Amino acid sequence: MLSPKANLLAALTHAGPEYVPWAGEGVLRLVDYVGRKPPRAGQDDWGVTWAPLPTSYTAGGDEPAESYPVVPAVTSVAELLHRPFPEVGPALFAGLTAGTKRAETLIVGQHGAGLFDRFAQLLGMPAALTALASEEDASAVVIARLAEHHMAIAAGYLAAGVEAGWLADDYAGDAGPFFNPRVWRRLFLPHLARIIAVYRQAGAPVFFHTCGRAEIFVADLLEAGVTVFNLQSDVCDLARLKTRFGRRIAFYGGISAALMQRGTVGQVIAAARTAMWTLGREGGLILAPDQPLTCPPENEAALETAARQYGRYPLAKSNYPGPLSPLPPFPPKAGARGCEG
Repeated sequence: MLSPKANLLAALTHAGPEYVPWAGEGVLRLVDYVGRKPPRAGQDDWGVTWAPLPTSYTAGGDEPAESYPVVPAVTSVAELLHRPFPEVGPALFAGLTAGTKRAETLIVGQHGAGLFDRFAQLLGMPAALTALASEEDASAVVIARLAEHHMAIAAGYLAAGVEAGWLADDYAGDAGPFFNPRVWRRLFLPHLARIIAVYRQAGAPVFFHTCGRAEIFVADLLEAGVTVFNLQSDVCDLARLKTRFGRRIAFYGGISAALMQRGTVGQVIAAARTAMWTLGREGGLILAPDQPLTCPPENEAALETAARQYGRYPLAKSNYPGPLSPLPPFPPKAGARGCEG
């Protein structure tokens, strides 16, 4: 019998897991270096000013931010060429793994805003997109510097005993990419691969989160070394990605956070059964909401119930409920936002 941690690792590598692991199982522990999250209000270490989310919004415990950027750090990409970035040293990682039972827990180090997200925060989104189009050489220098910062974070995590990395960067909205994917491949992908390589050379898996309809980026991210994808399941066709990439792809998620927040217990169980059958028949799935938002306790319990009842391998076709009935649209919760990255 596999331990829960060994089962989770087997699921991620399609190496014969005994059951589908799930988010509330307690095996995967996300940790943050000092300063990863932006402040609730005021200026961060990068010079970006943040404002708190509305009081009507209840942030989940694992959400990447409790605020949103309101004033960029600079007005031009030229200002970033020699602007000091926050220093990375051992003090940022002190005590991260203390008290963790390593035999039972996979410790995953979360990075701050990804290459594009940080670039957009520093400049503001309109100026960032303009710079990518009209000042490509200067933008490339800044992106390379941002990658070096992330590489130092990855090395610091590994030195502190962290066993995997969690990267996040947003390239798309619900309608598709923010910019031409060819630009992304030229300016971002090579540097993203450098960050991922720090983990993979140490034998550590890499989780990658991106919001929006981002399927076009998946093949390149797989080639760059991403192990596990956390994608927005209500706009991405995860089943099609699974069919296309087979055992090469693994998922963290599979259930829309909107459904988890506002659906019924029966809808959550049906969605969990569908996700396990379509995404996890041979492993390759950690069943979870696709965003770390606050969900009703009864729906979190329903997800666990579905995993325990229907997630034992080999999965049975009789456990698959068939195509889900169309769900009514869920209006955005007051104060809701995209991820900080």
